[in-house]
Amino acid sequence: MNFSANHPSVEAPASGRSLTAMIWLWLGLLGAPVAWVAQLLLSEPFAAYACYPYDVPLSAPILKNLPAVLIGINAGCFALAALSGFAVWRSRQRFGYVQPGEDRNRFLVKLSLLSSFIFIVAVIFNICAVFLVPPCRPWF
Repeated sequence: MNFSANHPSVEAPASGRSLTAMIWLWLGLLGAPVAWVAQLLLSEPFAAYACYPYDVPLSAPILKNLPAVLIGINAGCFALAALSGFAVWRSRQRFGYVQPGEDRNRFLVKLSLLSSFIFIVAVIFNICAVFLVPPCRPWF
């Protein structure tokens, strides 16, 4: 029983689309959110431990190069988010003019454009926090 004749959404992708094009498409869709999550999961524990290693908060971080470590983590995450944005642009050029039956790819490109933009902005806001919030001091 062939269900693909009844449902065009389950058709195989066109043979002209290569595996690398699909990898760029998925990198564009998932790269920036993964970069933002990695930014939070890596920078927050360093900052928390440097300022509050035990029961008493410290007035200065125990890691002398904490700002450099945080800038390095944030730079790497921004690079991954920017690569994701480049992948979205490349996928948009590749899948921008789709043939009939390839609406799925066009939808994924539009979704990755939205996702990358939102998460690149979130990564930039987290980078601003490193420069605007002093380490080991209350925010108020």
